[in-house]
Amino acid sequence: MKIIKSLLAIAAFFAINSASAQTISERWPEIKAYHEVISKSFHSSEEGNLNPIKLNSELLVERAEALAVENMPEEYRTPKLIESIVVLKKETKKVNDLVQRKAGDEEIKKALASLHDTFHKIVGLCQTEKK
Repeated sequence: MKIIKSLLAIAAFFAINSASAQTISERWPEIKAYHEVISKSFHSSEEGNLNPIKLNSELLVERAEALAVENMPEEYRTPKLIESIVVLKKETKKVNDLVQRKAGDEEIKKALASLHDTFHKIVGLCQTEKK
């Protein structure tokens, strides 16, 4: 019986976290648009395919620039989150610069991985601020 209760508690935890992530996307369409590009690019790079980031690095910069404080949901507007968005924009430009300069694949992958981590930090901050 304890196992069943534990499994139900874990399932509820994941359901709540999934609902929070969906709410972020629904409430902040610009973060959803950014996620569509970063997700496809990063996960392909994990498999050794850098074509998506090489083809979409400029689009990613455009999507990053759209992440303005003015269109950010009010409940997310904290100094920590705003600072993280600034970092995300800088890292996005860095990845684009590496792609444009035709830097080595490993250098691009490393920068893209850091950018992906920053994106997930932002999503985590949104979930924290929402609670």
